[in-house]
Amino acid sequence: MHKNNKSHSLLISSLQFMVGIGAVAIIGFLVYRLWPQPKIPSGWKKIIPPRDVMALVEYDNFIWSGGRDGVVVLSRDGDLILGDVQADVELKYVTSILVSSTNQTLWIGHLNGISRYDGDMWQTYNTSDGLVNNQVLALAQDQDGGLWVGTPHGLSHYINGRWTTYSHENGLASNAISTIYFDSKGQMWVGNGYSTDGGLSMFDGMRWKTFSLKDGLAHRMVNSILEDSDGVLWFGTGFSSYGGATLYDGAIWRTISKKDGLAGGKVRSLFQDANDIVWVGSEYEGITRLCDSGWQIFTPKEGLAGWEVKAVLQDTQGNMWLGTESGLTRISHQAWLALSSSE
Repeated sequence: MHKNNKSHSLLISSLQFMVGIGAVAIIGFLVYRLWPQPKIPSGWKKIIPPRDVMALVEYDNFIWSGGRDGVVVLSRDGDLILGDVQADVELKYVTSILVSSTNQTLWIGHLNGISRYDGDMWQTYNTSDGLVNNQVLALAQDQDGGLWVGTPHGLSHYINGRWTTYSHENGLASNAISTIYFDSKGQMWVGNGYSTDGGLSMFDGMRWKTFSLKDGLAHRMVNSILEDSDGVLWFGTGFSSYGGATLYDGAIWRTISKKDGLAGGKVRSLFQDANDIVWVGSEYEGITRLCDSGWQIFTPKEGLAGWEVKAVLQDTQGNMWLGTESGLTRISHQAWLALSSSE
């Protein structure tokens, strides 16, 4: 009799548990259906996968997206072509993708080195080949075809089969390099947004020069660099909710911050579109579009895939791509033209 009572109690408890799970599921469904959902603007499209995007390029008429989970290939319409690109090594924590100046070779920087793809074969380079560190944070190519690789432990240069490494001892502000940019004068700018000591350095081909808060930077950590169509250099700086976009015209430094109208304090990414409009991606609060008629801010409330905008691309058909921590947002060429015409 005691055994039957115990079995009966166990059955009742199991039923109560199942009813509770069902009730939670129903409530969750109702909240999802009845809670106001963000209205995605016409011509905007949220794309998942990928779920995390840190790099975007157009290669061989497709969009290549890199992030924590690897590389995803999409059509320019936003349709998934290949959900998991397979190379000769595992592509994880992809921070940068570079299309060579000949448009025939793709370079991918990731946690296990840099991988070269020529449309047919893969080849990966790591510390055994001469790379200073396997964790790649940034990639860039100079006018001579040389490849520059930023890592947490120095800057590597690869050309004609030879590797050279630069560090703080050579004149860099910091060993960690997370962004690399060549300006119209051929000068290379490198920034550290990886570690809190930060730093900004410029190489003119002969010597290094460093810049700091004393020169006019809004924050010591430099996360992105851009030269606009007027020749003004933009430095996306910051950590957490602090920082801003610092502009330098070769003589005067000035900063645009959240109090001036940016979406957030830390600037994560910078991009100028075909109409010369600068887009400033933040760490936590969406992206700001800086146009003459005013500043527009886009967040998930306005249809953006996520809050942190890490990468921006405009493809050859005029579509805009915004990479976030929660997926991609594609703005069609027509919708982009509508934004421009509304100014």
